[in-house]
Amino acid sequence: MKYKIGDWIVFIDKEWSNKWKKTIGFYLYGKIGKIIYIENNNNLPYFIKFKIGDCPYEALRGEREDHCWWCHENWITSFDQLKLKKLLEG
Repeated sequence: MKYKIGDWIVFIDKEWSNKWKKTIGFYLYGKIGKIIYIENNNNLPYFIKFKIGDCPYEALRGEREDHCWWCHENWITSFDQLKLKKLLEG
């Protein structure tokens, strides 16, 4: 696995974020989160708690739970790597 539990990440997939915005009104692009669980045998292995509003699944049911989402490795990047990239770009 590329990431581990406890890693801080940034959601970087605009395409998926736009799809979610259209279907459930939720936009993750550019949001920061922390990996809280990993399921190795899952196509979406990373369970991430984001620093945003309600978790979409719970919000749809009217509940107020963790701010979380299952994510694919290609949808996220390390927060530290993103900071370094921005620093090098100037």
